[in-house]
Amino acid sequence: MHALATIALVAALAGPQDFVRTDESDLLSFSYGWPAAAEQEPVLRGRLAAEMESALRQARDSAAEDRGARQGSELPFNAHSYERRWELAGLTPRLLSLVTESSAYTGGAHGSVETAAILWDRPRGVAVQPAGLLGDLAMERIEPLYCAALDALRSEKRGEPVRRDPSDGFTTCPPLAEQVIAPADKDRNGRFETLQILLAPYVAGPWVEGSYVVEVPLEMTHLDAMEAAFRPSFEPAAHLAGERG
Repeated sequence: MHALATIALVAALAGPQDFVRTDESDLLSFSYGWPAAAEQEPVLRGRLAAEMESALRQARDSAAEDRGARQGSELPFNAHSYERRWELAGLTPRLLSLVTESSAYTGGAHGSVETAAILWDRPRGVAVQPAGLLGDLAMERIEPLYCAALDALRSEKRGEPVRRDPSDGFTTCPPLAEQVIAPADKDRNGRFETLQILLAPYVAGPWVEGSYVVEVPLEMTHLDAMEAAFRPSFEPAAHLAGERG
């Protein structure tokens, strides 16, 4: 009895833990997880758990179908894999921001990568859209900053400046409104001061370049039209420059 009480006390003192589920077999290697902050949000936890179960069923079915199709042929079956780990981009009293870069292998030449984000309104228990919170004018102001930051990252990877060519999608700027967007709290002070744009392979460059995570520091003019209830969750990034200096 004392041992059980001790275990319960230790668990209580440790607080909420990250959740991770793994499933290993000769058919599929599966891993899915989310941070402790999401564990504390019952509705969000239920949503993530449902998505996890759906992803597991689909991955198992796909692997079983692939293995069956290869039986009797010279093509060997290689176990499939699926991994999605949600990471905490920031947490405020009102909002919880999660990002992920999930990967899957389904028997082809190489796997696939997908980016995703969730901005969770904690009091209401619903997901909200960052673009909707910022408003159209702010998104218009952010777009050229995003494009410039993306080109800087592409130039660094390619070793030469990006030259616009309308016939080459890997030189143009993918529209901001169509991308995965997540607010981030870089200094973990309980306010979002950075906008992250997550671009999977093939969105802004070839597979070999991998994913791009473009970061745009928020400015005061980006926050002007924000609804009053959400404004305390954001701040301009100017204070970060002072801290670095």
